[in-house]
Amino acid sequence: MTEDEATLLGNAILAEVTNSLSIPQIRLAAAAAGIDASRIPARSEAQGGSGSRAEVAPALLQLYAELTHDRKERALPILAERVMGAGDNARERLTRLLGQHGYQFYNGTLIQVGVLDAREAQHLPQTATSELAKAISRLADNDESGAITAACGAVDATTTALYEKHNLGDPGASFQTKVNTAINRLGIIAKLEKELTEIGVKPEDARKIAEEVHEATKHAVEALQVIRRTTGDVHGTKPTYTRIVYDTIKWASAVCGLFEGE
Repeated sequence: MTEDEATLLGNAILAEVTNSLSIPQIRLAAAAAGIDASRIPARSEAQGGSGSRAEVAPALLQLYAELTHDRKERALPILAERVMGAGDNARERLTRLLGQHGYQFYNGTLIQVGVLDAREAQHLPQTATSELAKAISRLADNDESGAITAACGAVDATTTALYEKHNLGDPGASFQTKVNTAINRLGIIAKLEKELTEIGVKPEDARKIAEEVHEATKHAVEALQVIRRTTGDVHGTKPTYTRIVYDTIKWASAVCGLFEGE
């Protein structure tokens, strides 16, 4: 997300924050998002009123504008989530507003429409959606190196979260080790085989499919690791390299998809 996009979305979401939430809720939402709520005026409340949006809204916009770009990116989904939780009308207004700006809010993440939409995101772990959307966006901006970093970051974030959730060991282990360990310790391939037989696939075919998925995943992870390591050796944008980067994003998506629900 660019600085301009963060500013645009911030202004849009904050408009709904001040429209949908009470003054106390606005302060809590701001604080949760990392905004210094103590600097939001409280003159109307001090005089015995319930608070004035006319004095709160401009201050909130200014405080958001003072955040660094990274902190804005962290604040946006938190603010959006507070609005989404304010009722059906607020949810519908924000969804429509975000769509007008080319974004959607899904599973705690703001995603560019047409980059990684909700239809694909629902099959991926929440830890992966933001990084994969970022990867495709960077590829579209001819930033192949950034796209590879984000794609691999999706796998890293997903496996690190699994390591922490299931106590799988040192989350600082190598990229390939984390994927293989998570697959083996969580019984991903055995679960896949069982699910296939439950929908009527012959046991021998289910076993073969599961084995092939396991092998394909190992090859994909190895390719991701090598591509990430050699990114710095590539200079300029070439059609072949761009295709490889696109494949890298899809491989990363497939690997992350194996862990959905874990």
